[in-house]
Parts: sequence; structure tokens; C-alpha cells
Amino acid sequence: MKSAVLSLILMAFSHFAASAEPEWQTVEEVLAVVGDTPILHSDIELAMLLEIVDRDPIETYRSRVLDARIRLEIEFRDLEDGGLLYRLELDTTRVREALTVGAGGEEKVERGLLANGLVWPDVDELVLRIAAVNAFVDQRLLPRVSVSTEEMEAAYQDLLVKEIAASDEPVPPLATVREHLRQILVARKLNDEIERWVVRAGERQEVMRFSR
Repeated sequence: MKSAVLSLILMAFSHFAASAEPEWQTVEEVLAVVGDTPILHSDIELAMLLEIVDRDPIETYRSRVLDARIRLEIEFRDLEDGGLLYRLELDTTRVREALTVGAGGEEKVERGLLANGLVWPDVDELVLRIAAVNAFVDQRLLPRVSVSTEEMEAAYQDLLVKEIAASDEPVPPLATVREHLRQILVARKLNDEIERWVVRAGERQEVMRFSR
């Protein structure tokens, strides 16, 4: 009798265990880690929804978005770790509006958020990062950039005189294109400053990427 009862108990347990086995499904996926901050699949869906990277070429779009999101996190973590984040004047409203308009408007963004299980606070987290980086560039890096008279004259020769010399068009006087040349040189120098900062910031963060 004990043997029969024991058999029934084992059969019942076996049935319960089989019926209680969960159906596993992926809820979220970690695509990369910057420092101790994971970059999730939903982070990339949000970045794609808000089109933080140009879609052309479309073939490499998701990979380029992940690259951009990793870079953004490196920059943001560097500002936060160094305490600069709290000394910058952030214009999150302007960034939020620009992203929303660029993505097709609030209603379209709302539909995209619902479709991906996201909410507006997720947007605000991304906005905070972009606004912080923009503020650092404008308030800390841009003031370091200056253009000398010699650099202006060299750019005039390289970008205008030499290029136009092969054509029949007259070369405009330096005075008429000075401001345009200055803007070009400032943009180039600012980009160089940004890249140097990103390289230094990247050296201070451990980055692991699990997806392409």
C-alpha cells in the first residue's frame, strides 16, 4: 500500500512540475554596457524612434544608432562622474521639442512609444543626455576655440583661391567671405575638441558591446 501511495505522490509531483514549468521569453536585452550602465534593446528602439542618427544609409542604421547611443552614454557618464553635469545650464525643453518635431510630431512619437512599451519619462532620460552634451560643447568646449588671422588667410588660400584658380570665376575678396571662413574653421576646431574629449572619456569608461 505504501508503495502504491508513494507512486501516486511521485506521479502527482511530476505532473505538477511539468505543468508549472514557465514559458521563457525575452523581456529585455542588453546590447552594450558603459561603465556599470547597460544599454538595452529598448534604448535603441527609443533612439531609432526619435531618429538621433540619420537613416541614410538604412542598411547600417541600427548599428550606427547603437554606436551613437554608446558614445552618448560615454559622454554623459564622463560629465556626471566629473561633476560637470551639475554645473551646466541645460535646455531640456528645446532638445525635447527638437527631437519630437524631427520624429514626426508628438502624436507619432506617442504611437511609437506605445508600440515599443515605452513612456515619455524614457524620452526625458534620452533628452537629459543630449542636452547635457550639447551644453558642455557650447559652454565649455566652444569658448576654447579661436581662429587667428594667419589661419584665416591660409584657409582663404586653400579653400577659395586654389579651388577657384582652375575656373574662370573671380575670387571674392577675403573681407566678403571672412565670416563664412571663420565659421568653417571654428566648426572644424570644435569637432577636433569634441573628438579629443570623447577619446579621453572613453579611456575612463569600460565599454562592452554585445551586438552589432
